[in-house]
Amino acid sequence: MSDIPTRKAYREAQAKAESAAAERDVKRRETERDYAAAQRTAKKRKAEPNTRFDAVTYTKVNSLKKKLNWAIGIVVVLLIIVAVVLFKL
Repeated sequence: MSDIPTRKAYREAQAKAESAAAERDVKRRETERDYAAAQRTAKKRKAEPNTRFDAVTYTKVNSLKKKLNWAIGIVVVLLIIVAVVLFKL
């Protein structure tokens, strides 16, 4: 009979388990809060350099814009030529 726990021992074990779980939960929340704060500051630092174009990127973007405009213009002209040939306008 001595190997069977009593009600009192069972309740004490349950109370210890609950208090240990509550302590773990407090530590977990603290750690998550610290991690979230660290991620926010890291994201801000990472985002700052990308807010402006440097000179090289600006030049590349402008040259690509010009090439795209030429390509669109050529396609429009070719479509008009095809329409004229097909429909003999």
